[in-house]
Amino acid sequence: MSFEKHLIDRVKNAYESFKNKVDKDTHDSVIAAFEEVHRNIDSIIKGNDGSTIGSEFAHALALLDKVPDDLKQLPQKTEDLTTRVRPDGELLGVGKWEMLDPDWIEAIEQLLLHFDHKAEFNTNPVCLHIPDNVSIVIAGDWGTGNWREKSPSSLVGKHIAKLNPDYTIHLGDVYYAGTKEQEINNLVELWPMGSQGAFTLNSNHEMYSGAIPYFQQALAKRFVKQKGCSYFALENSNWLIVGLDTAYHASAKDLYLKGKLDDSQINWLKTLPTHKRIIVLSHHEGYDIKGKNKGSVYDQVIDALGREPDFWYWGHLHNAIAYKPKGKFYGRCIGHGSIPYGDATLLKGEDTVAWYENKSANDPDIPLRVLNGFALITLNEQLLSERLIAENGDVRFENQGL
Repeated sequence: MSFEKHLIDRVKNAYESFKNKVDKDTHDSVIAAFEEVHRNIDSIIKGNDGSTIGSEFAHALALLDKVPDDLKQLPQKTEDLTTRVRPDGELLGVGKWEMLDPDWIEAIEQLLLHFDHKAEFNTNPVCLHIPDNVSIVIAGDWGTGNWREKSPSSLVGKHIAKLNPDYTIHLGDVYYAGTKEQEINNLVELWPMGSQGAFTLNSNHEMYSGAIPYFQQALAKRFVKQKGCSYFALENSNWLIVGLDTAYHASAKDLYLKGKLDDSQINWLKTLPTHKRIIVLSHHEGYDIKGKNKGSVYDQVIDALGREPDFWYWGHLHNAIAYKPKGKFYGRCIGHGSIPYGDATLLKGEDTVAWYENKSANDPDIPLRVLNGFALITLNEQLLSERLIAENGDVRFENQGL
């Protein structure tokens, strides 16, 4: 695979539009962010250290003819780079959904087109009463669509539907860039609904299209219980579940990769009954992949709630990780809904990690892929039970009566 001329032209046209709308400092900040990603991936390919964050923008400089003299274009064809697994589980290659997949170009184009053009932000969240005994499925980064026969997303969706939970919740990310067609085809028409309803969070990939299709398609046509708002609360006698929008107010200059809450969400959180047991749901991570360093929104959430939640489920990182409790706080990365990923060897033996997914999916097309999946939580009065379930229906990790 390599760049097609019409894609190059689309990105260049988007760049010209972007350049004409923003000031020089903003322009230079975005180009610098693209360069940082490019340098990191270049370093990784050469066998050195480097971050995989933001790899969807790895081809941006090449498309814009802005590759610095000390660098070269990154691989675009499978014969130029054999796929391998990074220590964090990301697949470094140019195949479908891999770090250098040329189709990530759409994320670059949409970011540039919508840099200063976002959906209107709704500040009227719903607070929905749910039963004291209730089942909820949580899946993150599920929005690839059914791109092949037995795609991970279709397998995951099948097993979610089979469980028939009361509610289903998506932690965000519709690919490649949350466009209208992608929101409809990859989420709205495919997402397995709970018997009582479903919810979906905003994400960095949906922000690349200004979250316009997220609000106008997903929330309006499928996830109607949210009443057009990207954050919400579910409450019963013992539990408070808060779903947050960590993407809308994130910085476009940082490519929406670092989550942020605005004052409306912070002030709303302060009004909620935090004496109950609390579950936080977000797209951006509460902790880094090793569970050692706080995520970008951690302090905002804790300050607003006045304490740590009891549980926090997040996506964004394409992995499945159950962290050991920090006091009474349980963190979970559930970003393995559909994107292919591999065995994150850097997690092996980490004293912060109780479990992470490293079992092969036995996928003949993507032999390095480990199992995709989702989480099922059951609230029974004051207690929570959880199961992390794989695409084949196997229970891979569980806790009862926490």
